[in-house]
Amino acid sequence: MKITGIKSEWIRVPYSRPFVPTWFPGQTDDAQSILLVRVQTDEGIEGHASTECPFGLAPAYMEMIKGQIEPSFINEDPFMVERLVAKLRATSRLSCRPWLVENALWDIIGKASNQPVYRIWGAYTNKIMAYAAWGELRSNEQRAQDALRLVDEGFKAVKIRFSSETMKEDIALVECLRAAVGDKLMIGVDANQGTVKDRGVGTNTPRWSYERAYATAKELYQLGVAWLEEPLYHYDYYGLTKLCNSVEIPIAGGEIMRDASELAMLIDRDCYDIIMANQTLATSMTDIRKIAGMADFRGKTFNLHGWVPGTGVAACVHLACSLPNSNILEYPYDYPILMPDEFQGIVKEPLLVKDGYLTAPEKPGWGVELDEEKIKKHTVLSK
Repeated sequence: MKITGIKSEWIRVPYSRPFVPTWFPGQTDDAQSILLVRVQTDEGIEGHASTECPFGLAPAYMEMIKGQIEPSFINEDPFMVERLVAKLRATSRLSCRPWLVENALWDIIGKASNQPVYRIWGAYTNKIMAYAAWGELRSNEQRAQDALRLVDEGFKAVKIRFSSETMKEDIALVECLRAAVGDKLMIGVDANQGTVKDRGVGTNTPRWSYERAYATAKELYQLGVAWLEEPLYHYDYYGLTKLCNSVEIPIAGGEIMRDASELAMLIDRDCYDIIMANQTLATSMTDIRKIAGMADFRGKTFNLHGWVPGTGVAACVHLACSLPNSNILEYPYDYPILMPDEFQGIVKEPLLVKDGYLTAPEKPGWGVELDEEKIKKHTVLSK
């Protein structure tokens, strides 16, 4: 089998109303932006992978794929993943993050082998607990109602966002949720500090000091919060190590580091208890499995950063089910705006959480089928 081409499409699936993400203060988006990659072969098998490309970033990614990656992949064997990852790593030095192309190779391998990918990797389980990852800032009263809805829908966990000016306001949100649902939901907290070293003038989201991160971690532990994610800038290795070794609550992070070597450094320096990497942004799935193994031998948990739209939800489930030290998976879900039909908008049958779990599809590859009519309707650009 040989690779004959790589096609990419930028698709925007409309939301029911504008989405206001916590992590981009002052910005809104009216559609779920998805970059879809199709790796084609001479045997007619096509591998699919997708990633998020908000705010007009997709054209740059598509130009990189067409101009830099595709020429070096033509006539290569898609089973030679390590060889092709080395090519992508060379590309990543001067370009956008190229890892979704590698993700598509595994879909090809699964389809060619007539096996779901998680079994090819060596399955540990066939299902993984999922937490509803909220994305917007809403009132505490509304969030209490949202949490009750999650319980009614069978969710067992939720991740909330902190973005208040004061720690007191942040903590009040957790207290409000506890009052509403008690222990019926596991609660994780994302401070969204990891990728932002400085906050712009005029935004309402403060940059945390080490002291605020430490004090918040202490309070959250008393409230039974399961983890605190990205409490400090992700290159603040000293501060993260100090914090991780000074508080009881597990500290998590690493979602969009630049390479597997940076993720390895986080483990070496004991920056986090829980490593969370994104397989389309931080590094390839191939290298994520190596990092997860390294984390496992150091007694650390590896839980994917699962904010990967389109076919990415299924790909995340397959990867998580192959890792013995993965115990929960992010599932973007924020009723009524961020829903499976929009987030996974390019697949015919979105994966749904049932009784708190996501189950790996058993069909070959990622096990999900593209909705070609919907893709055609909402495609903005193709190359």
